[in-house]
Amino acid sequence: MFAASRQLVARTIRTFSTSAASLDAAASTTATFTAAAPAVSATKTTLPRTYFVERTKSGQLPVYSEFKNAGSRPLTIIRKIQGNATALKTDLLVTYPNTEIRVNGRSNQVILKGLVMDDVRQWLTVKGF
Repeated sequence: MFAASRQLVARTIRTFSTSAASLDAAASTTATFTAAAPAVSATKTTLPRTYFVERTKSGQLPVYSEFKNAGSRPLTIIRKIQGNATALKTDLLVTYPNTEIRVNGRSNQVILKGLVMDDVRQWLTVKGF
């Protein structure tokens, strides 16, 4: 029983490779399992996110503004992050490269320097949160 399951797993893993040549080779070797395997795009593969931004009880995105140093240092804070907040930071740095972004590890919050609340809310909405 274990040999059959190992063989099935090995064949299934081969069908998930991304190059076109390996897709053709895997399709020819596992012709019986192609109906159960999900479709694989040879051009672009998307990795699942390792974080999730939970909405508030009223259905809003948890993006807030905060002012430090008597209002001279505005900050934008993203709260209610489940998972890897550092991955969210790296995704934000791709979109906002000139913004200083840090992660509060204890509260799992991402803090952006400046008032970019509307931009971050729109970005999160486009990302599907």
